[in-house]
Amino acid sequence: MSIGKSAIATLAANIKQGIANRLKDLHTSMPGIIESFDPVTQTASIQPTIKRVFITREGITETLTPSNLPLLINVPIQFPRGGGFSLTFPVTKGDECLIMFAERAIDTWHKFGGIREPNAKRFHSLSDATAIVGLSSLPNKIPSYSGTATQVKKDDGSAVISLNNDSSIDITSDSDVTVDCVNLVATASGTAEITATSSCTITAPTITLAGNVIIGGTLAQGAGGAATMSGGMDITGPVTNNGVDISSTHTHPQANDSDGDTQQNTGSPV
Repeated sequence: MSIGKSAIATLAANIKQGIANRLKDLHTSMPGIIESFDPVTQTASIQPTIKRVFITREGITETLTPSNLPLLINVPIQFPRGGGFSLTFPVTKGDECLIMFAERAIDTWHKFGGIREPNAKRFHSLSDATAIVGLSSLPNKIPSYSGTATQVKKDDGSAVISLNNDSSIDITSDSDVTVDCVNLVATASGTAEITATSSCTITAPTITLAGNVIIGGTLAQGAGGAATMSGGMDITGPVTNNGVDISSTHTHPQANDSDGDTQQNTGSPV
């Protein structure tokens, strides 16, 4: 018995339709929006942003009905990590992300880690999603994007760390910058400068300044005023003031007073 061309065509069309229907349930990746995030488990609830379109037919009339995909829960969030280091950031409601769907069930692996057998016969399922936060639509693109530097920054620009093309590093902040460590070593092959608009305080049991020290203002102890060193100050080497040597090797000869002593002039200080 021979099979006619129309039967072959019908069989081919049915096979093609069956494959197309199956592919509709094979999920690969799509954008999503964070609905909530748990920093303890580092998982999120995510709403897929691409609707699924259902087609209904009545005769030759087709009706398209877009419908939201279900909310995905307990989705592991991926952060850059490796070698005992990680880069993290706060994930908040409304953040956009890229959702990816594993080819097999990931429940057992996510709970226990290591190499595991899948605990369900799922393939590319919505239930096996992971997500990377950072994919953005055009309305939410990164503001003030730098084309010449690698940056870690807040979107509003209030805190920015920039590694520039010329190997320089810029750190700017509208708030405090705190460094807490065991030892702090800063070395500059050129000049080093600290500028503060109010005050600069260095607190340590011993402060060592090795080299020429130039003070362009009042040297004082306490809350200001004239130079007062009630705790004492030991200096090895010459001390100059406006180019004049005022160290212990510099003396002012004076005549004998009525007592036959040589005293310091009680007039204006030298």
